[in-house]
Amino acid sequence: MRYEQAANLVRLAILLQGSVGGLTISEIASEFTTSRRTAERMRNAIEDTFGPLLLVNTGDRQNHWRLQSRSLRGLIQISPEELVELESAADQLEHTGLIERAKSLRELGTKVRAAQQMTDVTEFESDYEMLLHAEGLAMRPGPRIDIEPGLLRLIRTAIKSTRQLAFQYNARLSGRESEQLVKPYGILYGNRPYLVGTPEHEDLPHLWLLPNMSNVQVTEHSFEWDDEFDLQTYAERSFGVFQEEPFQVVLRFEPDAAEDAANFRFHPTQTLHKDKDGSLTVKFTAGGLVEMCWHLVTWGTSVQVEQPRNLREYIARACEELAEHHSVSSD
Repeated sequence: MRYEQAANLVRLAILLQGSVGGLTISEIASEFTTSRRTAERMRNAIEDTFGPLLLVNTGDRQNHWRLQSRSLRGLIQISPEELVELESAADQLEHTGLIERAKSLRELGTKVRAAQQMTDVTEFESDYEMLLHAEGLAMRPGPRIDIEPGLLRLIRTAIKSTRQLAFQYNARLSGRESEQLVKPYGILYGNRPYLVGTPEHEDLPHLWLLPNMSNVQVTEHSFEWDDEFDLQTYAERSFGVFQEEPFQVVLRFEPDAAEDAANFRFHPTQTLHKDKDGSLTVKFTAGGLVEMCWHLVTWGTSVQVEQPRNLREYIARACEELAEHHSVSSD
């Protein structure tokens, strides 16, 4: 039997045991992109190897098969990357205010790590901690851009092994193509996902839009990890992902919007002050004037930018341009 066939059988056994409602032959065939006959042979091979399959009563006319076996425990290996995905999902839930759900996911991650049989705990924990600190969330929620399959795996491999990444990059604004050799420090997720890394022969980190990266390769060129670099601190310098020199921001929300604003996390460094008239003053320090502008526009006239002046002026100009662009002619 070829190695990939054995791997598929082990994977199918895990799916059959992990699925509460069981799997149908059609679902097995779809999952492994194979014929119904081959799916039936795979199901039979699982039963011969791991023990009898149970029929799950789901109320429909198809047979749903499920495996109950203790023999799989030693075959199931959890990777640091998979646990980091749990932590990333918990972070996203936490940023949207779903604290209890985030806590449940983190507790699940702890239980998985406790149950996992590891041959080298030190190496596993080292990889897990490195990846955990190398991936962060920008503050603004919103639509996500699809990332090419396999790209995150390559970036994580480079981060864990402290090896540089080589790739072609298409600059978003200029459209200029360039060859890059970058020391990868982390991934920042926001409206768009970015690699945070330092280019060859430079000292300061840059942002690289993941969908604009192509022909990505993990090179043999190693690099020294900058112990002073912290992704969370780097992200908190900005309202979104674009890095600017941080400045003091003071926002005043009208009384009818104060409660909503008080429940909204604009920035990790924010302070809130309830004013006598019922309005709310929010203060924080960050860069990212353009991203602040377009977020504050969504609050309409319920917010007043008190500081900085150039942010207020930028919003005014942007709204004037939009009004002119979308104006309806009298005829």
